[in-house]
Amino acid sequence: MKSKIFKTFIVMTICIMQFSFVADNRNYQTECVTIETDAYVTIKIWDNKKGAKYNAEQARKDAIHAILYSGISGGNGCTTQPPILNKTEEQEQFKSIEKSFFSKNGKWSMFVRSAIIETTLPTNLGNKNWKVFQVAISKNELRKYLEEQKIIKSLNNGF
Repeated sequence: MKSKIFKTFIVMTICIMQFSFVADNRNYQTECVTIETDAYVTIKIWDNKKGAKYNAEQARKDAIHAILYSGISGGNGCTTQPPILNKTEEQEQFKSIEKSFFSKNGKWSMFVRSAIIETTLPTNLGNKNWKVFQVAISKNELRKYLEEQKIIKSLNNGF
């Protein structure tokens, strides 16, 4: 009995460690796929509430949101990616441009290379009707844009 409880606890802990934390009442979850040498981060992303109604454009926006606000937890050979906006003042500054950034013709789309439906679902979903997207984001280009907008400081800049 103790062994079964312990195994269940271990499995649940591993599953929780694979997913990033959700911010701003968004319902997406992410799972790291790869971190490429050209600074693209590829993640799987899905929405717990929308399920099969989740669409590619929202998945791409949510992927950018995750990179900005919550980061991506490590796993599957990926190292943990902390959020780009890791200070309260940076988040507040970004809020001033967030609406235009994520608008229909906003700058957000410049930082996403692709959004394809993933055929291999995360094991905890089980339901085959879920839409899970694989999205590649140019983290370095996004960082450069935020530096140009004076939202974050350059990594070359001193503390």
